Amino acid sequence: MVLLTSNSCSAQNNIDFYYQDRTKATAIDSAAYKSYLENIPKEFLKKDDEVLLFFNNAAFIDDIITINGKSYNFENYTCGYRQIRIAKSEEKIKITSKKKESMEFNLKKGIDYIIINGGFDNKWSVTFSEYFPTMECL
Repeated sequence: MVLLTSNSCSAQNNIDFYYQDRTKATAIDSAAYKSYLENIPKEFLKKDDEVLLFFNNAAFIDDIITINGKSYNFENYTCGYRQIRIAKSEEKIKITSKKKESMEFNLKKGIDYIIINGGFDNKWSVTFSEYFPTMECL
């Protein structure tokens, strides 16, 4: 058991990890997924070979986030979450921020959604989710 814990804790100290499994999904989460399917143009929907990252806009205002070498500008985002798709084949995600330290973590098998928040203490918060999560406007 110690060896398993040791291997699974190889992540950086500046990341808090959380996990949401399918048994915790609510009817509201299902409604959010239905809304996503109905309101996002088909070409922007997540494909089976992709992971959908949700970035908390409020945490990254006036920031530039780079994910595996591709940059995204977060200027003027004040409410909600920005959705960015990445290929599951990348296996590892490296994210850098103009305002925060970098972080790197491995994708987990069976995970299609990852929520990324930035704490005020310069820590990242990463939540792996097996289901489409409900996102509140912050």
